[in-house]
Amino acid sequence: MIAPQLFYNALLTMLAVPALPLAGLALAARPRYRLGLSQRLGFVPAEVRESFQSRQPLWVHAPSVGESLATRPFLRELKRCYPASPLLFSTLTPTAQVTVQQQLPEADAVIYFPLDHPLCIWPVLHQLAPAAFFFSETEMWPNFLLMLAQRRIPTFLVSGRFSARAQARYRWLSPLFHPVFRSLTHCCMQTSDDAERLVAAGAHAEQVTVTGNFKMDGVHESSAQGVAILQDAGLASRPLLIGASTHPGEEEFLLQVFRRLQREVPQLLLLLAPRHPQRFAEVARLLTNGHYRFVARSQPLPTDTATADVFLLDTLGELASFYPAATATFVGGSLVKGPGGHSVVEPALAHTPVLCGPHTHNFTSVVEQLQQAGGGIIVRTTDDCYQRLLPFFRDPQKARAAGQHAYSVVQQGQGAVARTMTIIQGALSAYPNNGGQLSG
Repeated sequence: MIAPQLFYNALLTMLAVPALPLAGLALAARPRYRLGLSQRLGFVPAEVRESFQSRQPLWVHAPSVGESLATRPFLRELKRCYPASPLLFSTLTPTAQVTVQQQLPEADAVIYFPLDHPLCIWPVLHQLAPAAFFFSETEMWPNFLLMLAQRRIPTFLVSGRFSARAQARYRWLSPLFHPVFRSLTHCCMQTSDDAERLVAAGAHAEQVTVTGNFKMDGVHESSAQGVAILQDAGLASRPLLIGASTHPGEEEFLLQVFRRLQREVPQLLLLLAPRHPQRFAEVARLLTNGHYRFVARSQPLPTDTATADVFLLDTLGELASFYPAATATFVGGSLVKGPGGHSVVEPALAHTPVLCGPHTHNFTSVVEQLQQAGGGIIVRTTDDCYQRLLPFFRDPQKARAAGQHAYSVVQQGQGAVARTMTIIQGALSAYPNNGGQLSG
């Protein structure tokens, strides 16, 4: 074990001891924190072990709901190319666990990702013995990835991002992460900028390829579901503005814009989809205190549904199915610093113009392409947002044209899964220790 990794593990252990009392209080006060705790500590559920028996799984990891759903076309291709290999899926959050279990039937088992400490990782790898590991976005866990390399388990970063912010952060920890980057079998990156930054951070250039973003290949079989839900509520015929994956402050922003737009477009409907489920009740109180007539997706439909101002989407995994019904979509996490913006790809796939705030470092390249094509708009103030949205609701043809421009950007970027699978199949053929299981 190299010195930086030894120091990292010693630091983790030393910090864990004084943190135990605080962790115990947090677990007692917040039941949500207890979800999956045993799995995070390295205990694999018996049913997971038994479902694999002597078969080595292909392990796919995605941290949250959006990233998990984006892997679906990739999971399908893994199933098609390696039918003898079961698929194990891991996430970090309880909401992602529920989403994967309900919406990704391609996954044969779902677990929580273990804490990045050798004592938590070793039993998981020993019991599951994955044939290969695939992780998306920028989920770099040094102990886990180095232990995979020590076991000669092929490891792939897929639909990978490596932002300028991530590059700066990892630069401070270069002695620890430099060997991690070099241990990866291959890195399939979303853009050339992502690839260049990862190579500059230490990855081997010959093991980094630009393959694209899995979200560009997204296919929403349930795309009619949102329309059907609105029809059942008597709301399908009304012009719709979606506030997607919103954070604190963004709902108030959109409600101000909505009130102004409503004077010009009286039938306008606003759909609010808060990013985090723990904020559903908070947003419902905001609407109640603001005297908005609203319908909550999780509740039975009231008799006066058709007169609602706002549709509160307080459920998980359904947002993408509403995009085809929208005249325009605002994507959240972009007005406030920190989140870096959420995916603009799904609304673009649904042929809807996409608006967002100025903080979109998670999707810099795609947002720039959408702007250049005329399908994406950056807004900073409520007046700016109002002025940019009003023409779409006055003239739906303008909205359709902008939506088509947005879709064209996504269409040009499709094929990421196929390009990624070509690289994976070539790389896995060089690993003879899988007993022929990964022969395709």
